[in-house]
Amino acid sequence: MKNKNIIPSNINKFKNIFPEIVRWGDTDGYNHVNNVSISRYFESARVNIIRNLESDKYSFVIVNFNINYIGQIFYPSEIKIGSYISKIGNRSIEFNQALFVSQECRATAISTLAYADIKKSKSHKISKNIIKKLQDIYGASDEI
Repeated sequence: MKNKNIIPSNINKFKNIFPEIVRWGDTDGYNHVNNVSISRYFESARVNIIRNLESDKYSFVIVNFNINYIGQIFYPSEIKIGSYISKIGNRSIEFNQALFVSQECRATAISTLAYADIKKSKSHKISKNIIKKLQDIYGASDEI
């Protein structure tokens, strides 16, 4: 999914798959999932990956987030969010994600997260240890 216009066809090619359930409160009066809920689904999948890499002093903060809405999602639905990290820089990472319902991609997202010193509100260099974990566990698949 290095090209943001490509729609992934197989969630199993993603390094991380995060399950979610569409809640009634995620919808409008027509049982259609609203766009804010979709951004929250992507957020939950990202947080699931990065929360174990943060500390009281350092955290990842989102600095850019783009969603491509492909198809509608309705209540009730079970969804899966596939995620991988497409870029790892000295001070930031980039996530590529896709949201699937019944093996069909309904939305994709690309987000950039900066690594920051929380108390100083400044970006901070990502440690080699964290970079290695990100590459080994969540790095881009050659198949996507």
